[in-house]
Amino acid sequence: MRANRAPAAMPRRGRAFWTVAVALAVGLGACGTIETPPAQGGRDGRSKATVAPDFTGRDLDGKTFRLSDHLGKDVVLLDFWSTYCEPCKAEFPLLDAMYEKSKHDGLLVVGVAMDGPETIADVPAFVRRMGIQFPIVVDDDSHIASIYNPKKSMPLSVLIEKAGQIAVVREGYSPGDERLVEADIARALSRVP
Repeated sequence: MRANRAPAAMPRRGRAFWTVAVALAVGLGACGTIETPPAQGGRDGRSKATVAPDFTGRDLDGKTFRLSDHLGKDVVLLDFWSTYCEPCKAEFPLLDAMYEKSKHDGLLVVGVAMDGPETIADVPAFVRRMGIQFPIVVDDDSHIASIYNPKKSMPLSVLIEKAGQIAVVREGYSPGDERLVEADIARALSRVP
């Protein structure tokens, strides 16, 4: 599982460069943890992280899910997956356990189903069969993936702090990676927005 820390807030041109740089590093097979360069300090000397872009999607009940409704209240872990992704299936019980353990402390895990037209109808039964308790948003038109996961990597986790800043992005899953994710979540939950 690879991780990268969010860069400092920057103009659009800088964010585009950062997105391309991370995509190239991952695409070229970078291993281990990818760290962003140290953030530039603001006027108060504190660094500013990348703000998570808002999105709207539909959950499995057809209700609207809006990321901005949770910013300022919850630490949000977006998990991009599909029904045919074997590492995603291995990761689900662990994510569900993390969600159950920390949801009352302010953690919201949101599964983003990236299944296409061939398998999207399988998502509700898959979620029931896996016993997933956290909310699932369907991204059948790839709108959310285009914002957070243009490579459509699976699984891909994006941890967003309560203040709305992207804290960590992790690609892939191998047994034992859950300890890294738990540590990321604990750090994010301990921060005051």
